[in-house]
Amino acid sequence: MESSGWTVPGMLLARSLLTPDDPALFQVSSAGGEWLGTTWSGYRQAVATLSNGFRKLGVSAGARVGIMAPSCREWDFAQLGILAAGGVAVGLDPYAVDAHIGEIARRCNFAGLVLAHPSQLDRLGDAFRRGLDFVVCFDAAGVEGVVPLEELLAETNSGGDWNQAQADAPATIIFTSGTTGEPKGIEYSHRQMCLAAAAILSAYAQVGEGSRLACWLPLSNLFQRMINLSAIGRGAQTYYVADPREVMNYVRRIEPALFIGVPRFFEKLYAGIEQVVAQQPAWQQKVVHWAWRVGDRRAAAARAGHRLGIASRLQFLAAHWLALGKLRKVLGRDLQFMVSGSAPMPLWLLERFHAIGLPILEAYGISENIIPVCLNRPDCFRFGSVGKPLPGSEVRLADDGELLVRGPGVFSSYLGEPSACGPATLDADGYLATGDLAIVDADGFITLIGRKSDIFKTSTGRRIAPAGIESQLQQVSQVEHVVAFGASRPQPVVLLVVSEVVWQAGVAESFQSLRRQLADASGSLPAYQRPAGLLITAQALTVSGGEITANMKLRRQAIAAKHEVALAELFAHLDAAHGTAFTAWSADALTCYCSS
Repeated sequence: MESSGWTVPGMLLARSLLTPDDPALFQVSSAGGEWLGTTWSGYRQAVATLSNGFRKLGVSAGARVGIMAPSCREWDFAQLGILAAGGVAVGLDPYAVDAHIGEIARRCNFAGLVLAHPSQLDRLGDAFRRGLDFVVCFDAAGVEGVVPLEELLAETNSGGDWNQAQADAPATIIFTSGTTGEPKGIEYSHRQMCLAAAAILSAYAQVGEGSRLACWLPLSNLFQRMINLSAIGRGAQTYYVADPREVMNYVRRIEPALFIGVPRFFEKLYAGIEQVVAQQPAWQQKVVHWAWRVGDRRAAAARAGHRLGIASRLQFLAAHWLALGKLRKVLGRDLQFMVSGSAPMPLWLLERFHAIGLPILEAYGISENIIPVCLNRPDCFRFGSVGKPLPGSEVRLADDGELLVRGPGVFSSYLGEPSACGPATLDADGYLATGDLAIVDADGFITLIGRKSDIFKTSTGRRIAPAGIESQLQQVSQVEHVVAFGASRPQPVVLLVVSEVVWQAGVAESFQSLRRQLADASGSLPAYQRPAGLLITAQALTVSGGEITANMKLRRQAIAAKHEVALAELFAHLDAAHGTAFTAWSADALTCYCSS
């Protein structure tokens, strides 16, 4: 990092001098479908050329430029070119709703935009478009007034002064997920981005020069961008997947060493594995289930620090040869571990993947601190926890159990708010309140209990964190989403969102099979946390509907508002039933109310 001058383009320059001819980036060609590679020197040359091109278009120190496109090599070329020109690169999620994109554009007051296609301009108002100094497109489609990116890349690089970035100058603006209100903008410097990359690399020493990484999350996602930046620092190769829905079609060709995702992805991956197994002949299913049990015993022993006897080790070798080795290759032969963030992972799912030799390591961060607060490491992890703090993040617990953090990655203020005195959320010692309740065990592992704002109290005086109930019930493969409610009620209830296929099958039997699975899944919960009633619907929670964020976090207030009438109806049925079983339907037959 010292040789980079603590700037993002400086990291690329340092890497290109170390391994100029090694492959850096790969992208699938639109013609033949083969992977097209770019070396580190080619990467640097593209960024240097774009830096000069953006400066000619008017990008100067502090100018903000939005980038909206699928994950691809050109996205990173443009980002680093803007940064090298002294500008600020702001990622826009191409899958976000127009109102959200327009609000970010308004707050950032962009000097220009970099887009995949000119048609994306239609998502912004005419008044905003007229205020832009320039628009650059990957595919300009011959539209007047739009600069093709290829045209900028074709220009001659005029000299060695292409990197105008300064370590403590702003580099990017990200926006909070806005789970309880409007998203807020947060500005981070080059130094802070470099510190975050250094912290990530210190935890993942297993990723080395030439390791392959899949870039499949939208590059508006800060963690994906930081993984790409970490790849520069380590000399790892980045493989771009433009459509996140297609990642499983490419991942075995990529064969990544590390794979990042969100809990919902891993839940669907597990459901897919189960579905494939269920389609095999009965004898093969028995072999797989036996092997999985053997793998589970071995994984549990490893987590406890115990060594298996010779008989158990031989049994595992047989299980690996017969089934586990094949299951392990679902994400390629070279995968060493996976990383999950943005929401808690169910403990049962962590254990199931570990049993086949694919540990999922949970990480935890907040928008207001660009350095991940803590994470589990391949050689130091504890399931159910989010690991130990990373270098650069000091943590402690407030009197009420809220997790506090301070360090050089903590933001200075929200966009548009004065920063002279720092954010109002810092205490006298400079600690930031994360909003998450946590416990720290004797070994320093941090376990999150739930969002402070999500905790509700039942009429019996019990304080309940809904995330614990939700993660336990999420193991039922038929369920798409689980949302728990119960403030001022004797027992919590849950909203269950299922697919249309599950809905149609369940209607015929009043969801008896689903209810039995849910009862089994909730059996390990304390009695006061077990749901008394179920609200079942096939009406999906969506980003466009405002019920979930782009990184799959629940917007609980929006969900409660949308289902306010249905929840009131469920509570009425519970009160009238006096503890007896019941099943009822809404007037439009789109919602099922039932006892658990």
